[in-house]
Amino acid sequence: MNILVDENIPMAEAFFSRFGSVVTFAGRGLSPEALVDTDVLIVRSVTRVNAALLAKATKLRFVGSCTIGSDHLDIEYLESRSINWCTAPGSNADSVVDYVVCSLCAVDDYMARLLGGGRLGIIGYGNVGRRLAERVSGLGIGCVAYDPLIDAQSDPRLVGIDEVLHCDVLCLHAPLTRTGPFPSYHLLSLEQLLRLPKGALLLNAGRGEVVATGVLLELAALRPDIQLVLDVWEGEPVVSAELAARCAIATPHIAGYSLDGKFKGAAMVAEALANVLGVSEEQSWPSEVAAALTAPQVSVQDCGEPWQAAALSAYNPKEDHQRFLASLGADDPGGAFDALRKHYPPRRELSRCEFVFDGAVDKAQLNVLSALQGHR
Repeated sequence: MNILVDENIPMAEAFFSRFGSVVTFAGRGLSPEALVDTDVLIVRSVTRVNAALLAKATKLRFVGSCTIGSDHLDIEYLESRSINWCTAPGSNADSVVDYVVCSLCAVDDYMARLLGGGRLGIIGYGNVGRRLAERVSGLGIGCVAYDPLIDAQSDPRLVGIDEVLHCDVLCLHAPLTRTGPFPSYHLLSLEQLLRLPKGALLLNAGRGEVVATGVLLELAALRPDIQLVLDVWEGEPVVSAELAARCAIATPHIAGYSLDGKFKGAAMVAEALANVLGVSEEQSWPSEVAAALTAPQVSVQDCGEPWQAAALSAYNPKEDHQRFLASLGADDPGGAFDALRKHYPPRRELSRCEFVFDGAVDKAQLNVLSALQGHR
């Protein structure tokens, strides 16, 4: 069995070699000719899997995406050809939540503002949105969410979009949809975003097309008091350098790029493939994967409150921000965008980290840190 796997899926051999011969490919460079003898295709969100790509893939039986979204898969076409498919919903949700809370720790005093009685709003209440709500609620932060696809009676946090727009921090985690009763494409208008409170923060770690680039540029010009944290962009991998320069934090679609999240995504797809092939799935992850996931010890650098210092010692998104801004001056910024993702340094989820402090830390601070990690 011939298996093609995106080169940015770590330890692909460990996860998929027991099913057949594994060959890797560059996510944006896959051609129809490369799929002529392929039985299984494993992708990430940068590969558009549609009729044009699969025109010569006559042997293809299975398409798996090691990511949470499905907007890059033409599901109707896959099902018309009886090609099994799957995604990995929730696999990197904790990684994205870590990105949010670390960004709030890194930009001005937003986390302290929320802890002092501010409110966080969420648009898109799926795996990421729910876990973010649970994480900040564990910190004692007020949180509301908007998702028209979910019955508002099912969760007390669900409110109308107007209420969400009055929060101190607004986080976008909606999937990209262009059809249906509530499409998310260009969901938020300039008029709506201008309602955000003074000094608010707008963070998008969902899909870039949920807010138009032009709208965000106008917002930055009209409301310079509003801080922007953007991990996703219209037109990726070529993005607006002007918009990136306006951001407190700008990163190249890496919010979900923790090592833990990548491994969870690959494991979910491997399990789905095993089910399709009718073979027994291993009860534990490959030994080399388990070894790579040993809990890291993080030495906490002295920078502010102990819980804040710990979070930023584990992951400081401003380091990604600096690398990303530098890449925008390259001759091929689109290629540089993909290179940053391909060579992204290993990052672990906060919940997996063991923090080492130089001095004593009181119980109240440790409780905040534990909640920040998502421990209950």
